[in-house]
Amino acid sequence: MFASAAQYTFRDTSTYRIFAALPFIGFLAWGLYDFSQSHAFNPVAWFFIGLFGALFAFACLWAAQRKITIHEEGICYKSLVSEVDLRWDEITETRYGQAPVNYGGHFGLIGLLIATLARSSDKNLIRTFKIFGPKKISFGSNIRDIQRAIQIVLSRVNPRLRQDVERTLSAGGTVLFGNISLSQAGVIWKSKDPIPYGSIATCKLDGRMLRIKAEGKWLDNIAITPIKVPNIFILLDMIEERRSALGQGARPAVAGAAGQYL
Repeated sequence: MFASAAQYTFRDTSTYRIFAALPFIGFLAWGLYDFSQSHAFNPVAWFFIGLFGALFAFACLWAAQRKITIHEEGICYKSLVSEVDLRWDEITETRYGQAPVNYGGHFGLIGLLIATLARSSDKNLIRTFKIFGPKKISFGSNIRDIQRAIQIVLSRVNPRLRQDVERTLSAGGTVLFGNISLSQAGVIWKSKDPIPYGSIATCKLDGRMLRIKAEGKWLDNIAITPIKVPNIFILLDMIEERRSALGQGARPAVAGAAGQYL
């Protein structure tokens, strides 16, 4: 527990409660209708009413207890069963993932209702964010205003991590971001030749993928799910900065700072 008061607090969306409420309401309506017709309790109906009522109560309790708080010292994640604190200087890595979701296609009219009530952003993306240090904190789009929470964490953590990366590159070294590496020569995918920064035509998060493509190429040179790339926003910012330094930064195909993705 941090000594300072919380500067920001992020709580659960209504998603879990909506999913839990729908079957409970359905069975409750069935049970009440059956009772009004037969004037007797149907044990099967009322068993399911009790079961889904308990699940709905648990979902409400879970949502009430789960929250993320941002403090001067670090970030705290609290749920019904655990509490994890990470100081900013303890964090060594972040991972971000996203995937489009079609609520209507998967769940029909009910899905469209849930999407309207619980959608985390106008881009309709399911987002995942993981923070690594001595312990791990992980949360997703069921946290309200997740984009803002991610941006705050990145603003506290990335400047320090990026200094270490820049120091290594300036000394002529290579920095690993999973299967992607950065060197003074360019972007390296696994053991292939570097893609020079000045020849990069596309470098962006596109749906569920990170895509990097060089000029003149029909297919992507690199296509990988972003959750597999450690500190992906540092990677993207550094590629953009080096590309801009070569006079290529005006092209809209390349995204810049991390906030533009969220």
